Amino acid sequence: MTDLNNSELTPAALQIKTPAILELTQLDAASLKKLITGEVLAIRIADFANEQTSAVLNKYIDETAILQEYNHETYESGKVVQQFYGVHRWGTPFNSTYGKSAGSDAQQQYYADAAHMRGLIDSLCAPQKPPIHLLMEHLQQVWPEGATTAAFQGQPMFCGIIRAMFPETAHLSETVPHVDCLPISIAKLEHQFSANIYIDTPPSGGELIIWDTEAFAYEDVERFEGALLPEDRLQKPLHIQPRKNELIIINTRRPHAICGFDSGKRISIQSFIGYTTGEPFYFWC
Repeated sequence: MTDLNNSELTPAALQIKTPAILELTQLDAASLKKLITGEVLAIRIADFANEQTSAVLNKYIDETAILQEYNHETYESGKVVQQFYGVHRWGTPFNSTYGKSAGSDAQQQYYADAAHMRGLIDSLCAPQKPPIHLLMEHLQQVWPEGATTAAFQGQPMFCGIIRAMFPETAHLSETVPHVDCLPISIAKLEHQFSANIYIDTPPSGGELIIWDTEAFAYEDVERFEGALLPEDRLQKPLHIQPRKNELIIINTRRPHAICGFDSGKRISIQSFIGYTTGEPFYFWC
């Protein structure tokens, strides 16, 4: 029997490292494969958004947009419960339809709002393309199966919801690590990622926290009671300080949270990205 306390580590063992955060100037297939396999925790691309586009969206959010609470779904006794973790939204998220029947008012509202928001954001960003659309185009260029707007229920979904956080409620997310996982009744995905493109960031704080642990399977997520994730999966937090106009992509089935901040605002344009081997990346929010 080998004495692990006294034996020398092999070169292979010495090379084992914590999954990295890749900082790129542009996306490439090799880096995306590392994100899919879990070899890296996040991909970052600085200055992904056009500064003029960010300024236009920020101005509209400050002066015109009506923001609402962006609730996160949890499961309690097998039922969907919506929780507020300090994030506000401009646009209607797909999780507002969870637990509702096909053809329900909530479902009809989501698709109506999706069409409206696509047109509005396109017009605000013109002549530039919205940042999420630029990301989709990049994936179409570098990934063999490409990327597309999801239509899990036969209608094009929304991709590019605005997420806004302010000092008054930002602390709510910091204490509640969570995961995001599309119900398997909607679509069976091997992996789920999120892309956030930051159009404004606070002067300090507001870091993204992602835990270095295995991504949860859907069956695991459904068994959680409320937002209580297993403590043994929350031992190695890693902090990422977003920068204005930066793109950050993470696997949302890994626990993650957002640190609070005392001044400024934290605004991003976001989409989930679903992946299954041999299929395109699917965008929705």
